[in-house]
Order: sequence, then C-alpha cells, then structure tokens
Amino acid sequence: MNKKNVLTSIDREVVAKEKELKVPWPKIFLTIALVATIAGALFSTKILAIINKNIAVAKEAAKPVTVKITKIITPNCNDCFNLDDALATFKKQNVSVGEEKTVVLDSSEGQSLIKQFGIERAPTYIATGEVTKKNLEGFIKSNGDIKNDTFVFTKVTPIFIDPETGKEMGKVTATVITDPSCSQCTDPKLTVEAYKKVGIKITEENELPWFSAQAQALIDQYKITKIPTFILSSEVDYYENVKSKWTGIGTVEQDGMYVARNLLLPYRDLVKGQILGLVDMVYLTDSTCPDCYDPIKVQKPIVTQGYGVGLSSERTVDVNSAEGKRLTSSYKIINIPTILLSSDADQYVNLKNVWKSVGTVETDGWYVFREMARLGNITYKDLATGKTNQ
Repeated sequence: MNKKNVLTSIDREVVAKEKELKVPWPKIFLTIALVATIAGALFSTKILAIINKNIAVAKEAAKPVTVKITKIITPNCNDCFNLDDALATFKKQNVSVGEEKTVVLDSSEGQSLIKQFGIERAPTYIATGEVTKKNLEGFIKSNGDIKNDTFVFTKVTPIFIDPETGKEMGKVTATVITDPSCSQCTDPKLTVEAYKKVGIKITEENELPWFSAQAQALIDQYKITKIPTFILSSEVDYYENVKSKWTGIGTVEQDGMYVARNLLLPYRDLVKGQILGLVDMVYLTDSTCPDCYDPIKVQKPIVTQGYGVGLSSERTVDVNSAEGKRLTSSYKIINIPTILLSSDADQYVNLKNVWKSVGTVETDGWYVFREMARLGNITYKDLATGKTNQ
C-alpha cells in the first residue's frame, strides 16, 4: 500500500470517530435536565421526610402524657404542705390522668410505698406511666426524681411529716428579746413578720424583755451582745431561703438555733452598756428668709428614712440667735438653712461614706451639711452676701 492510500485510510477513521463523538446539543440539555429533575426529586423527598419526621415529633409531644397518680396523704397534719396545689401544677403539664388513687401515710400500703421509693417527706405523690417522655423532662428535673420508672415528687416544703419518726417538721419558734426602753431601736418583730409573709411557718412566738430572767439566760447561753434581737429554732434549717442568707444576719449555734447578731442601728450594746446609733440633729434656719427651704421637710426624711438614722433629739436653731451665731462661727457655715448631726452619725457606714461629697466632719465629730447643689431646686441664703440663691 502506497503512502497516499495509507493517509486516506487514516482520514476516514478520524472522520468516523468524529461522527461517533458528535452529540446534538438538545440531547445534552435534555440529559442535564433529566439528571437535575431526578436530583431535585431525591432532595425534595429527603426534605419531605425530615418535615414529616418533625411533624410526627411535634404531634407526639403534643399528645397528653398518660399517667396514674398515687397520693400519699397526712390527714392528721392540718398545717402540712398543700398537696392539692402541687398536683394541680403537675396536671397542667399536659398530662392525662388515667387513674388517681389516695393512700394514707400510716396505712400498710402507704408505708410500703415510703420504703419502696425512699420517700423522706409527706404528703407527696408518685406517678407511673409515660413519665420518662421528653415533654415532662424539665418538670421532673426541678420537682423530683425518677425511681424504677416512677416519678416521685420531692419538692415538699415545710410543714411536712418525717415518715421515719412521724413528727411534723418545719414548725419554727421565734423568740424576740426586746428593749422596752429604746423606742427608736429597730423592732425585730418586723423581721419575724416579714419571714411569715415569705412562707416561713412560725407557729410559736415568745417575747422577752432583755432584763428578764429568761432573756438573761439566753443572752448568757449564746453570748448575745446586741439587743433587741431574735432567735429562731433549728427547724428553720428546712427553709433554704433563710438558711442560705443567714451568714449575713447572724450565727447558727451548736444546738442548731439561729441567733441574729448583725443588727441595724440603733441598738443597745450590752458590753458598752449604752444605746448606740442615736443621733442629735440640729436644723440651722434663718427666720428672715421665708423663701428658704425647710430642712425638716427636705433633709430629715433623707437622713432618717434613706439612711435609717435614729434620732435621740432634734431641734431648730435660728442663725440670728446667740447659739446660731456660735454655730456659724465655729463651723464656718456660709449657706443656710443646713443641718448638723452629732458624732454618733459616724456609726452609720453608708451615711459616713456619702457625707464626703455633701459636707464635712468637724474635729469635734459633728457632721455639717454644705453642698446645697446636691439638694436640687431649693432656695437658700448666702451669709457672706446676704442674697438668696436657687
């Protein structure tokens, strides 16, 4: 075969191959569209499956949880924890109660349940059924435990029965040691009443004058140095809202008694033998300035109500009197009206700290108010110029 024939043969093969590889563009687009459709269908099917799964989960969560409830009651304890209120809260958790049963704590069945589930406080309730479903998880975590596929309600607050001893627990006795001669002293009975309002079951109260034999015995026993004060029985240990904050109020003794020691002024210091925190207040005014502000109306509430200062005495002194002139001269007072507080004010830490920005503490310990601008829109007189300012 000559060279020409060989080349011709090769050309024919190349042309044949080109024809084989040549695919019309419509077919290519059709193929791509078909592939995309199949992929889209697969993707849509996957998304639809996820949506259907989520819908199924939502439907399942929306279904009421079917449970059976057994109440363990204490009919002889009139002051005990309100079990019906606790159950009402549980039933609001989208539960369907198929059966509700009541057993008495002292019955054989009640005692059997106590032992089976290690119940430490009664009255209470247990629930069986679908208690492990996810939509009850949060409630169960904060209100009790799951034991043997049974929900045991443990958030029983005082007063309750200790199943082991049969005693009512959480009944608190408050003993108030008073000081009848100190009308300005902080009244501890107000604190006792406040505890009652937040759910502390104070079922017995005793009030003892500090000089009585009973009070003196307690003062000696617990080494009390400040009165008036109060003592709470060890049962208050069951109240977490009191127990957790007591370190800022007082001490817990070896016998479990809670003794209040960090008292607000004024109080009687039994070591020093005197009442601390009683302050003398002087209102220095000017009878020739009718437009000037009234310190009794403006500043007394700030001192007594805002900072809790107890007053031993209060008096008004006119700046034009002999005493008034002596005060303005001794303390170099320029602006009046103003107030002066005796050195006992030094015991009020918050007042002492803020006084640096509103006045001075003199060498004899008296507090003199000077910064009129801190009182806002008031009228006062400048003694140097004789003019009123606002």
